[in-house]
Parts: sequence; structure tokens; C-alpha cells
Amino acid sequence: MNNLQKKSIHMTPQVKLRARKALADLDDMRLQQLLETARRVERYAVGRSEQSVANALGKPLVFVSVMIAFCKSAGLLETKRARAKFLRTYGKKKVRVLYSALEATR
Repeated sequence: MNNLQKKSIHMTPQVKLRARKALADLDDMRLQQLLETARRVERYAVGRSEQSVANALGKPLVFVSVMIAFCKSAGLLETKRARAKFLRTYGKKKVRVLYSALEATR
């Protein structure tokens, strides 16, 4: 073992608070991008089948159906407080998984 492995990291409460706030801001940014993409997909899907939307966008059918369902469940989230409340109820892990799926399809 070298010296770096032996040392334990001690975080002050201020550092923990800043880290938590930075992570919350990152989750908010992810949610905003997901909502924007889901709204675009839903607008494009009006009057079309999900399969034709998936073909036109070049995305998997599962991704298109999940984005449409996500947009319907989220509704309008204009303020940061509303998005934070949605994150608490919907789940941060689910949003992170959806965001990683969004990044994978780009």
C-alpha cells in the first residue's frame, strides 16, 4: 500500500453541501435536456405512429415510446423548484438512466 491509499479523505460540512448542490444542479440540467427532447419527440409524434417516428428520427422504438411517456408524466415543469419536486417523486436514478440512454442515442 502506498501513502495515498492509507489516507482517508475528510470532507467538511461546507464541502459536502457544495458537492450536494453541484450534483442537484447537474440533475436539474439533465432533467431539462430530457424534457426538451421528450417534448420534441412528442410534438413530432402527433398524428404519427411511434414506429414511423422512430424510423424518421433514427432512434430505437423503445426510446421513442419512453420519451413520449416521460413527457406525459412530467407535464410542464417551468421552475427549478417544480423540477426538483419532480426529481424527488420520479427518482433521480431513473432520470440519470434516461439521460444516459439519451446520450447513447446521440
